[in-house]
Amino acid sequence: MLSYDALVRKTLTACIFSLLLVMQQGCKEDAPVLPVEETRLTKIPVKQAALSSDASLAAFIHNDHSVSVWDTNSKQQRYIWRQDELGQEALAIITLSNNKKWLAVTGHWSTTLINLHTGKILGSWQFYGKDSGATASSMQLSPEGESALVGMTDGTVLELDFAQGTALQFSHNTMKVLHVGYASESYAFAGGIDKRWFLWDLAQNDVVHQRHYRSRITASVIDSQSQRAFISDALNSHEIIDLAHNAVISELSFFERFRFFRKGLFLENGEYLVTTSPKSVVTLWNANTGEEQASWEITRYSSEATTHALTINNDGDLVTLSSDGVLQSWDYRALIVTP
Repeated sequence: MLSYDALVRKTLTACIFSLLLVMQQGCKEDAPVLPVEETRLTKIPVKQAALSSDASLAAFIHNDHSVSVWDTNSKQQRYIWRQDELGQEALAIITLSNNKKWLAVTGHWSTTLINLHTGKILGSWQFYGKDSGATASSMQLSPEGESALVGMTDGTVLELDFAQGTALQFSHNTMKVLHVGYASESYAFAGGIDKRWFLWDLAQNDVVHQRHYRSRITASVIDSQSQRAFISDALNSHEIIDLAHNAVISELSFFERFRFFRKGLFLENGEYLVTTSPKSVVTLWNANTGEEQASWEITRYSSEATTHALTINNDGDLVTLSSDGVLQSWDYRALIVTP
């Protein structure tokens, strides 16, 4: 007759064996996630990249500080501008307006605006933070391209008005602003190294929502249609928030102790969320439960490859654009796990 200790050991061994068997069977059943379409638009090293909201345009800042724009349907380069055409300042941020009329490239203390219908450089706008040495750390054009939000390394957020040549200054964060954007025409959000996230009224400068985390904000995205936000820090806070009621809907759930997220995009009116890692992993989540639906990797041509941009194209597929210049589309709907 087995002793109590021997019986416990035998039971534990059987449980572990069964668990490993289930895990192995699950791994065997998982089919690789393959792209619907894949194109490497450029082999010239990429520093930063952006996609238009419908994925029809891709824009790159290359390592030599030249800037190119590509038509993703024809896979042809539409424009290229050399660094001396854009100014001698090193460029670090690139963004497109939702109407696809304007491209903005931003360096330490200036933003250059380009008309994508003509390819002409409209001009450059200088800006400064509270501290004399502060530089731009994040930026987003307004949907129509008439203004832009610029986050600075001293915590300042500037709203540039290109027509008036003015810059309004907001000082909610106290340290480097890592993420800044328009929640709507009237509201802006920002998250920074100071572990704080803010949503405020641009006209009145009234803070509508604010949150405090244990570490720096690594990802921040708002879906204006569903009034949901995804905010993630560098430790273990990865929240999906209902902005209408200022309540946490869910937190992303995974087995690992830590995961680090860089970008996010809400899908299906906020019901699902896509995130990217600092490297090559893309993950689909159920936003209501925080449960992982699927994970896969983008195609890599270098060990440092990462996802710079993601959006939905006119076919309803998820599109990713990488630092290797690779454009891929994914049928995320086939990955959704239904009860």
